[in-house]
Amino acid sequence: MFSLKPPRPSFRSYLLPPAQTDDKISSEPKIKKLEPVLLPGEIVVNEVNFVRKCIATDTSQYDLWGKLICSNFKISFITDDPMPLQKFHYRNLLLGEHDVPLTCIEQIVTVNDHKRKQKVLGPNQKLKFNPTELIIYCKDFRIVRFRFDESGPESAKKVCLAIAHYSQPTDLQLLFAFEYVGKKYHNSEA
Repeated sequence: MFSLKPPRPSFRSYLLPPAQTDDKISSEPKIKKLEPVLLPGEIVVNEVNFVRKCIATDTSQYDLWGKLICSNFKISFITDDPMPLQKFHYRNLLLGEHDVPLTCIEQIVTVNDHKRKQKVLGPNQKLKFNPTELIIYCKDFRIVRFRFDESGPESAKKVCLAIAHYSQPTDLQLLFAFEYVGKKYHNSEA
């Protein structure tokens, strides 16, 4: 006799993702929470989401999207996107691929494309416009560019001012290494 059950498919594709068995299918992409890797004693001062790190100057094809974080030691850019293949890849034990120590910053320039303004930020200066771009000139001749096209204007302004404040302290004892070693040294005596 004939079976009334439908035949089970025997073909299995290894190219397509497996079928979802849940009744409700979510159309929203899952957002992975991006967290920085911090050293002991390092604290996050300010952060902004939906930042674009400009890799090439002539095209935005290779730009990375992620989160820009300012701590009391470094600027971290955290992304999900993999970096393009590099011939030599060395890993630093203290800094990540997209990290810049605050003591390595030479000059900070904020740009507003809409008002056609730009300003070199110092430690105790105010910013009268909301930046759309942040350009960081480093002492090791790197130039790092961040765009704030999709992030909130106030959060972009706050992170720029935090980077300017913590990268050029008025007293060298306020730098992360001096402050952390001082706390650790004084706590061990007690």
